[in-house]
Amino acid sequence: MSSTAGRVLRATAAAIGFVVALAACENGATGGGTAESPPAATPTAAGSSAPAPDRTPAVVAPKDQRQTDPTGPNPCDGVARRGGTGPMQLEPHATGELYLVRVERTACADLVVFQVDGTARFGGHAEYVARARAARSGDPIEVRGGAVLEVVVFAPDFAHAGSGHQPGRVPWWVGDEVASVPGGWSALREVAYAGPNDGSETVFAVGVRQRLPFTLAWRAGDGFSELSVEVAHRE
Repeated sequence: MSSTAGRVLRATAAAIGFVVALAACENGATGGGTAESPPAATPTAAGSSAPAPDRTPAVVAPKDQRQTDPTGPNPCDGVARRGGTGPMQLEPHATGELYLVRVERTACADLVVFQVDGTARFGGHAEYVARARAARSGDPIEVRGGAVLEVVVFAPDFAHAGSGHQPGRVPWWVGDEVASVPGGWSALREVAYAGPNDGSETVFAVGVRQRLPFTLAWRAGDGFSELSVEVAHRE
């Protein structure tokens, strides 16, 4: 073979090798077996890579909107229903004398309590009147409040009884406030002495905020008994 023919063969072989190499490079660029590089991650504040946050808003369950019914039954309704604003009376009369009057307060009512010596049962009469008056003379008595509840206790007071239960004690005078009612009470305003009725009964004028329902009740204690007038705080 001449030198010229050798040079031709070498040039041809080199050209063929170049074409084969070029084809291999193109095949790799179009996915012929080489994996694609992953997308760049979102950098965090600290400089490290982290996935992009999910922007989808979370679903929040609605809060329970139920509330206690403000129109439900009031626990003091029973006190008002037990009584009324009309006249009320309990029997019988007592022989022991009335010697103490006090006031009490509960969550639903104000009470006037009349205490009599001895444990025998006794009663009284109570009703709303247009104006407070002395038992015997009928003279008007001024009491605080928008309404007057006249209470007749079926027992003589200590100054008009014959047993001498409390000798030397100063008698009540008509118009005297015999039990101090604290300011701000819901029902009661004043308890005033209105005098003896006929020697066996004692009369009182009870000032009340307005004509509220009331009840009468008797109970025995240790050596005494009591008549209570319970006046409801509400109608």
